[in-house]
Amino acid sequence: MYSITLIAMLNSNIANILYSNNNSNTSLVTTNVLIYDGDGVMESSVEDIEECLNTSNYENLTPNNKFEYSTTSEINSNTLSGYDVLIMPGGNSLTYLENDDIDGNSIKLFVQGGKGYLGICAGAYAASNYVDGYYQGWGITPDVNTKNENYEGSLQISTTSAGSKLMNGSITNIHMQNGPAMYTNNTQVIMATFADNNTGYQNYAAIVADTFGSGRVILSGPHPETDSQNPKLLTNMLQWISKRI
Repeated sequence: MYSITLIAMLNSNIANILYSNNNSNTSLVTTNVLIYDGDGVMESSVEDIEECLNTSNYENLTPNNKFEYSTTSEINSNTLSGYDVLIMPGGNSLTYLENDDIDGNSIKLFVQGGKGYLGICAGAYAASNYVDGYYQGWGITPDVNTKNENYEGSLQISTTSAGSKLMNGSITNIHMQNGPAMYTNNTQVIMATFADNNTGYQNYAAIVADTFGSGRVILSGPHPETDSQNPKLLTNMLQWISKRI
């Protein structure tokens, strides 16, 4: 009995040593993500975002980084507390802007203070400076205006030199569901443009990555979370927003 116990202790010590050696040069970083899931949201967008984050964690798509996420139907200073990134998924942007449960000023202060914002489709419309001919956005990207378009389906986008790292190489096909075409005088923030005229806005910005105060913002007209063959596109965006890359 003594020898069996001794062997077990030795095996345990060896395992601990090996584990320590294997992890001596790694530091696991957790990115805390809050996903809006309330009035006006498109549920499939929320589900796809969660699937991308689960896949990233399971397949270790972003080494040494783990995504912890929660959903909320209310956004204010209290619900944002403790999170690194807020994701506003696809849905209805006007509902977002008119929703009493969403405090746009709290979102702006959250990002200004050094946190991150990812706006997809409706989330991009809502965070822009202005939706041409319709309404004012939150202005989290004060130099970015949006144009309403009605294209649904897969389309081609072209990655800019500024977006090559963020976009993980050249991404050509991505899902679009009435998301915005964007324009800005600051070409350095344009990560990708519409490569064809299916939306009616060829060469307009499809994805922009900007700063606001001490924080970072990405607005995406297309739906990166819908591309099941490339979940790393969404996680790359979150890595950049949370200042991991």
